[in-house]
Amino acid sequence: MLKKVLISTFASLVLAFTSQVAMAGVKTSSLSMAKPSVNQKLPTQCQRMFSVADKLVSDAEKQPGTHTQVAKMKSKLSSTRQQILKMETEMQQKSCNKGLTALNTLKQKH
Repeated sequence: MLKKVLISTFASLVLAFTSQVAMAGVKTSSLSMAKPSVNQKLPTQCQRMFSVADKLVSDAEKQPGTHTQVAKMKSKLSSTRQQILKMETEMQQKSCNKGLTALNTLKQKH
């Protein structure tokens, strides 16, 4: 039962984080003249965040009756990775710090 609550909470967290990342990517300055360079290598915070998220998804896959939620989580994580890769390094770091904090809080609660 606890694992199902964790999976459900994690799915909600991934959805919320994906929405937050999408909104963060929309914020731009009207004063910028050139498109900022995009970092194709994820900062350490993002690597850690996705490592934690991948571990939670892996654990969720082992639970019976979670296959539909796991597929959604994998899809959202993949989408989030792509969105983060399109961000400037500073925005990647801020977004991943928030995501990592939320994932760690979730792990501690359950």
